[in-house]
Amino acid sequence: MFRFYKTLFIVLSIFILMWLLPWLFNLFMVSRSSAPFTLYSEIIGDFAMLQTGEVNEKGKPKINYTDRRGNNYTEAQFDSILPTFYYRQLVTDNRLPDTILGQHVTAQTIKKGNFIFRSRPSEINARFAPLYPLLESRSKRVDLEMPDDVFRFIKRGIEFIDMETNSVNKEKSMLFQNVFEQKNVVLPAKHIAGNPTNRKEYDEGYFFVDAQNRLFHLKQMQGRPFLRLVEMDANVEISHIFVTEYPSRRYFAFLTDVGHNFYVLTAPDYRLQKVAIPPFDARKDEITIFGNMFNWTVKQSADSDEQYTAIDAHTLTTIDTMSIAKPERSSTQIAAYLFPVQLRFTDSSDRYFMPRVKNVSPLALPLNILCLALFLLFFRKGNYRTELILKSVAVTFFGVFALVPLMLVRD
Repeated sequence: MFRFYKTLFIVLSIFILMWLLPWLFNLFMVSRSSAPFTLYSEIIGDFAMLQTGEVNEKGKPKINYTDRRGNNYTEAQFDSILPTFYYRQLVTDNRLPDTILGQHVTAQTIKKGNFIFRSRPSEINARFAPLYPLLESRSKRVDLEMPDDVFRFIKRGIEFIDMETNSVNKEKSMLFQNVFEQKNVVLPAKHIAGNPTNRKEYDEGYFFVDAQNRLFHLKQMQGRPFLRLVEMDANVEISHIFVTEYPSRRYFAFLTDVGHNFYVLTAPDYRLQKVAIPPFDARKDEITIFGNMFNWTVKQSADSDEQYTAIDAHTLTTIDTMSIAKPERSSTQIAAYLFPVQLRFTDSSDRYFMPRVKNVSPLALPLNILCLALFLLFFRKGNYRTELILKSVAVTFFGVFALVPLMLVRD
């Protein structure tokens, strides 16, 4: 019985150390400094960066304004080289130019053309109830109103459910179902996306992909169903959809395919246009887009460096690219030589708490062999041959995670 409890202690200790030691290493060794805030400037034709520096004598952090070429700017100069981002400050200072790149601009036109898009893996990998509120897209009121019902896709079609009574609205369901049959929609739907909130200027409903990989646009207009098939290349297989609903109304949605290509569905012509950025896997990578009437600054973050791409807002082609190394990358590389494996209970790619094995590293094998040599040198006596072999195998695979508990419970 004692041998059983001793074995149980060793096994549990290995798993605890697999979580605790890498966590302590990251806590004390990994730098938490963030990459500089970066935008592409249409004025200087380069990336402009805002970096928070050391704290000055007054206890406030010093802010450095630079570009990729190393030029330094004052705060007012930095506002001027990013006029579409700092247009409100320029209006306050009466410094907003009348034209930018030969195009007449006002605060209203700049505001209308600006947008910010973000996508994080934790949002994509989360689970949601497959119930969707369908707002009235042509409401007679100024503000949008949330409906009293929600819809869902079932095998035989679409079904609306009254939220107060929890009963099926057969009349409305049949009204939409008839349109689905006319358009030859094949369910179940593979993907569906929308913005089910009334805190927006207008509503474009939902975009969904049916069982035959066809893209449809669904919304409600004056109580009547609107359903349109979006014509696109048959070789494009959509994997994720992000309905935009930005003030400019230039785009219906952003989309990705199974090949990790990024697309824009333009409005009002429903043209699917590919954006010239590096591959983007929505389930693993984070993306942020700062868009204006002239260009987009696309920031992509994954396990590697942060990649910045400047995109022409009209042609969606690449203007320039830049990468910035993540501050914690060097510390992560050091950890690969120390820990053969890491145990985590949370991850930035989702919102779930569960054990998961991460960062299996063969680079830690030399340290594991050193731990094995120490174990055989000091603790080989008093162990049966079979027990010695099992302990040696554990140290070879788990290194310091196994050596520590074996030192504590040695005979």
